[in-house]
This record gives sequence, C-alpha cells and structure tokens, in this order.
Amino acid sequence: MKTGSNRFRHVGLMNKEEIVRVDYGSPQMVAALSLRKEVFVDEQGVPAGLEFDKDDQSATHLVTLVDGQVVGTLRITACGRAARIGRVAVRTAFRRAGIGSRLMERAARMISESGGREILLHAQLPIVDFYRDLGYSEEGDVSYEAGIPHVWMRKKLQSRQLW
Repeated sequence: MKTGSNRFRHVGLMNKEEIVRVDYGSPQMVAALSLRKEVFVDEQGVPAGLEFDKDDQSATHLVTLVDGQVVGTLRITACGRAARIGRVAVRTAFRRAGIGSRLMERAARMISESGGREILLHAQLPIVDFYRDLGYSEEGDVSYEAGIPHVWMRKKLQSRQLW
C-alpha cells in the first residue's frame, strides 16, 4: 500500500513493516550503514575501507523498517545506462522472512518507474538463487571481491515511467 511518494507499507501479523527512501546523513541512513557494517564487515570479514565508499553519498538508499527499526537496506547507483543494486543487507534475526525480496522488488519498481530498463548486481555466489528467484540471470565468470566469490547478474525491466 502506498503511503507517500517514497513510502510503501507491508503490514504483517505482528509488526509494521515499511520500505522508505532515506537521505544520506539522516538518522535512518546512519542505522543503515551500521547494519551494513554488522553484515559485511563483522559477519563476512569485508574490510570497512571496501564496504563504505564514495558512491554512498550519491546513491539512492532504501531501508526496510520494522516497528521503526532498520532491518534491511540496499543502495542503487548508476552503472552506464543501467541501475546497479548493491550493498543488500538484512539483519540476521529478520532473514528468511521475505524482507530482502520485498526490498529488491521495491527497488526494481522504483527503477522501472523512473525509466530504467535494466538492473545489474554483483551477487555473492551463495545467494545467487535468491536473485534468480527475483528474475536475475547470471553473466560472465566468477570473480572475487573482498575474497568472496561473486558473479554479475542482470534483470531486464519493462519501463513503466509515470507521466
């Protein structure tokens, strides 16, 4: 259900969940960066210098809030004529509840509505099936980022630009 230009709400049985776009430097953005540190730096051992980069300031950031707490995040950047989704993270206690899928679907709708025709992402190999289930296809060979095997994936969109 749309609740504002940048807000969509999914109401679960016990918790209120909403996906919102956040501004860089806002309290919710600080919480999103903290979640990324928790997932990528602390859990996966990615060096903080690789996790946080100059693209964070210019990217579009979405977060999933459950009862007002940031439990999921991703960022969208330009990649040539495509959009690139990256830094997808969900708090451990909220994984396998559909939060990542809803966050990715919201990002794809937003990209499509702004005229985007395709999305690229650099997926960690252990979660390629997650992205396949969302309509992404693998491209190219496996490469390593921060010592973690990744593969490029692409999803073509039907542009639904709103006039």
